[in-house]
Amino acid sequence: MKLATHDGKVISVAEGTVRVEMQVVSACASCKAHEKCAFVDKDEKVVEVETAEWREYSEGERVVVSVEEGLGLLAVVLAYVLPAILLIGSVVLVSLLSGSEGMAAIVTLLVVVLYFIVLWRFHDKLQRRFSFKISKE
Repeated sequence: MKLATHDGKVISVAEGTVRVEMQVVSACASCKAHEKCAFVDKDEKVVEVETAEWREYSEGERVVVSVEEGLGLLAVVLAYVLPAILLIGSVVLVSLLSGSEGMAAIVTLLVVVLYFIVLWRFHDKLQRRFSFKISKE
């Protein structure tokens, strides 16, 4: 299992949970012209890492947060690809079957809303699958 890692700083510690702030930088940040470029994407993300060793961490400490590498692709598929396929497929199918653009719009909206409701219902299972690991630098 290959892991993707990010350096971060502990911002808070609570029972069973360590909150870590990470500065996420886009791939173009390694470009020589990135300081002059308007497209550099830097963002700070905060993740909550559930860990039994939460007492070992303190606020301000530098840590490494890791997650399975393939989970990023799965997250993109669940959040963007499948809804897009459902959206386009339902518009085309309902338009062909009913001939009504209004009906196609309503059905498509319902299909996408139902998809996200199902996704939300499985959020506990997904949260366990998308769990972060933490370690000291």
